[in-house]
Amino acid sequence: DFAHEEALRSADDLITARYTLKALAQKHGLSVTFMPKPFEGMEGSGMHIHLSLSHLGREENAFSDVTNEYGLSVIARHFVAGLLHHARGMSLILNPLVNSYKRLVRGFEAPVYISWARTNRSALIRVPRVNPQKLNTTRIEIRNPDPACNPYLAYAVMLSCGLHGIREKLPLPPPIEENLLAFD
Repeated sequence: DFAHEEALRSADDLITARYTLKALAQKHGLSVTFMPKPFEGMEGSGMHIHLSLSHLGREENAFSDVTNEYGLSVIARHFVAGLLHHARGMSLILNPLVNSYKRLVRGFEAPVYISWARTNRSALIRVPRVNPQKLNTTRIEIRNPDPACNPYLAYAVMLSCGLHGIREKLPLPPPIEENLLAFD
């Protein structure tokens, strides 16, 4: 896990961590992989990313709204709608390998449906519960990125798609809190 940081710094930290882990493993005669699905029949390796926006020039979280059932502002709801709208296209960047799609299958807690929710672990986007005393922690979690992706491209595409949702005021579909995997 990494501390909350601006997108560029977060991508830099991720690349540094990868190189550091590989060097440490090699020093001890071990290997480390960032392959999304290294073993068949087991959960894969995801790289869930938590996103939020701040108002320019202020340290105020643009995603929070205590009056909303999910704690999400209008800006946040449009942002999520943009991510959902572009989910298929984003997967080219967020899931760059054939092996990436071996992770995104039913039965392994990976998101296989384009949906959003608070508690549904089968959803592409999850909204962690908002603490009214800590509104600056309001965020969304996008669950399909994997460690094989280029983090610079991943953040750029996620931000671009979310901002498209804000600019176009894309409507957010209702959340699906039921575990969609149970209906297969």
